[in-house]
Amino acid sequence: MFELADQPIDSAAWRTRLAHGAAGALVVFEGWVRNHHLGRPVTELEYEAFDAHARLEGEAIIAEVEQDYPGCRVCCVHRTGRLRVGELSVWIGAAAPHRAAAFLACRQVIEELKRRLPVWKKEHHPDGATEWVNCTAEAATSRLSPETYHARQIALPEVGAAGQAALAAASLLVVGVGGLGCPAALYLATAGLGRLTLADGGLVELSNLHRQILFTADEVGVAKATAAAARLKAHNPLARIEAFATRVTPLNVRTLVAGRTAVLDCTDNFTARFLLHDACRAAGVPLVSAAVHRFEGELTVYAPGTPGCLHCQWPAHRPAELDATGDCASGPVFAPTVGVLGVMQAAEALKLILRTPGADFRHTRLLNLLDASVLAVERTANPSCPVCGQPAIIRSDRTPSRPDVILTEEAFVALGPVRTAWLLEAGETARAGFPGAECVLAGDVLRLRELAAAGPLVLACRSGVRSAALARLLRAEGMGAVFARAVGAT
Repeated sequence: MFELADQPIDSAAWRTRLAHGAAGALVVFEGWVRNHHLGRPVTELEYEAFDAHARLEGEAIIAEVEQDYPGCRVCCVHRTGRLRVGELSVWIGAAAPHRAAAFLACRQVIEELKRRLPVWKKEHHPDGATEWVNCTAEAATSRLSPETYHARQIALPEVGAAGQAALAAASLLVVGVGGLGCPAALYLATAGLGRLTLADGGLVELSNLHRQILFTADEVGVAKATAAAARLKAHNPLARIEAFATRVTPLNVRTLVAGRTAVLDCTDNFTARFLLHDACRAAGVPLVSAAVHRFEGELTVYAPGTPGCLHCQWPAHRPAELDATGDCASGPVFAPTVGVLGVMQAAEALKLILRTPGADFRHTRLLNLLDASVLAVERTANPSCPVCGQPAIIRSDRTPSRPDVILTEEAFVALGPVRTAWLLEAGETARAGFPGAECVLAGDVLRLRELAAAGPLVLACRSGVRSAALARLLRAEGMGAVFARAVGAT
């Protein structure tokens, strides 16, 4: 409920109106008229609002907050007319089952009122002078200015004023506000983007806090997109942040992607990954994708004009089958791995916008935090890929047409005697579980091409991430009899 009042606010009466049986916490904000502003003494204030517009905007703000925090009831009353020092100018109350939601809802109302409510105030000074102040404009400019906030970034020759203007005109979408999306969104929100949209249908969970750095323990159970947007606005009040507490689906993916400068895939499942990839490809929007397994991660930028696509990397797989082989949402993960990959995603997205000279979007990068190594693997298009060169189709499933890249134990046994290659990493020796395997440095793609050209080949490594990535690379080059196995399958 939102009201404008031309009489003193009865805070006790408003608290009573918010009381209800399901409420376990009430958070109240009271704004008082103070005796100074920007170094000048003030004797009293006059508030004037565009009545109809202010009421509509105020009701919209309350409705949005109550939708973001289910079970929370919010009331706000804003004074109009003449007020003396010490009088209440605004009263906000948020009643919720738990204190965390009440605190967050109250804070969100405060911030949105400052930005959106069409209210002017006239300051009266002791010398008889008066001055009108636009409250919404003052809220946007008094605390910081874009020039100051981004000064050190603008000083970079690769950015400059023109680059900062390009960032201000950009619209980015981050899908998934988890371990990857939190650091990515944080650095994007502070970069000066014109519009940043967060989409995630999940809730904050206690088991995720060790790596999802935008959230606190008090926010467990709150929608991740909403909580993240509130935190990002606190970091950069100048940023325009939108939050959609929804998962990506075949019904909404085109709408989410349309008109974006770039999209970040920070999801934890292949179904969403394929949907985003195909929608971005159809719309000509660059996609910055990352995936993590334990201490290792993979970063790929699918930009128009670059070779290869997600279907080249994972030919003949149904996304549901891929999700069944490894659940990123519940599997073990080293928190700094997702942190580093998320920051790298933000960096790649900013380079796309800035058209940074020398930026390389033609390689997939494999990161290993155990030995602090990064392997760049050049992507190539699979000549027989059903998607490359054809209009992309948005779908969540596909019909397999050739053997899986990742072998199950049964499939491995069914192959019979087959050559194997163990991918060596820094300081590593041959794996005892793969007798007869040839040891090949993970970065020696030339040797792997030679082995694959001679017949069926199974690649293996400690985690399975690099072996799968390199097997997909070789398949994309037309070598269909290359497979991968993880250590746990031996």
